[in-house]
Amino acid sequence: MNNIELDKLDVESGVAEAHRLAQAALSNSPTGIGEMTAHLAQSTGKGLRSQLLVRAAMDEAGLAPYAASRAAAAVELLHMATLAHDDVIDEADTRRGIATLNKKFGNRSAIICGDYLLSLSLSMLAEIEFENGDNPVFRSSMASRFAKAISFICQGEYGQHLNNGNVDLSVFSYLRVISGKTAALFYVSALMGAVLGGENETTAFALGNFGQRLGIAFQIADDCKDYEMDKATAQKPVGYDLRSGIVTLPLILAMRKNPCLREYAQAVIRNEKDAAALLAETRAVRGPQMAREVAGRFEEKAARVLAVAHERKRKSLLALLREALPAISSTAQ
Repeated sequence: MNNIELDKLDVESGVAEAHRLAQAALSNSPTGIGEMTAHLAQSTGKGLRSQLLVRAAMDEAGLAPYAASRAAAAVELLHMATLAHDDVIDEADTRRGIATLNKKFGNRSAIICGDYLLSLSLSMLAEIEFENGDNPVFRSSMASRFAKAISFICQGEYGQHLNNGNVDLSVFSYLRVISGKTAALFYVSALMGAVLGGENETTAFALGNFGQRLGIAFQIADDCKDYEMDKATAQKPVGYDLRSGIVTLPLILAMRKNPCLREYAQAVIRNEKDAAALLAETRAVRGPQMAREVAGRFEEKAARVLAVAHERKRKSLLALLREALPAISSTAQ
């Protein structure tokens, strides 16, 4: 593409360019690490965070500045770094149907690769100019906000670690964990997109809040998969969270409804009982359905804050919201 940095791209092209930039960064990795990044490149997801950033940057003609694609690529590289680290912590064997880095290359190599991806992400972000606009102080703070998002992700992961096996985990504490480990990256993706798209502070922060609420609802829905789906559909081992001591919203709400499940959950976490019966009991008392109702409320809150956006952006982000959360019924318009 000639002079692409002078161009604006539609959403589809902008997201595709973000994917190309991320893949190019992975393919240019040095020998050794390159083998690991090539393996990671086989399991890239739908680019939800890239789509969020590019759509948040779009103007009334439906176009986003090229810089939004670069920022989206940085976000996707950071997301990949967090997944590499998560899989080590969780001792996971597969992700999206292929072997995890730690399974294929070992824990030490996976951690080093995750750190390398983090450096790639920060380097790419550092090349982006956020100062063009009517509020250079606000715009130049994006690198700091990106760094804070990384901090919140780490805090969320640590909160999950501290609460491993804690069957007394409250709904509030659970939401605080996922607000960090998942929603923080959604928040900063939408915020950066809004800033790159020239939005004022009020609109930019509102779109950031949209991203955060989308991220929370997305994580709740993902946690429900552990109780609802088979391995092929979920693309991860079903019941793995529970067996690993990760207590999520479906179980928290199920134990509220049937306190007898608490002792059974402890036994499963101690590997004294099989998880299948607990998964079935959680479904029987509508734990996943109740959790999805909570996710639906966050979906509705996300939709409401979009009133500040221009019509084309609002419709695009609403479409993304529904696409990301297809199993959640929402009355939001």
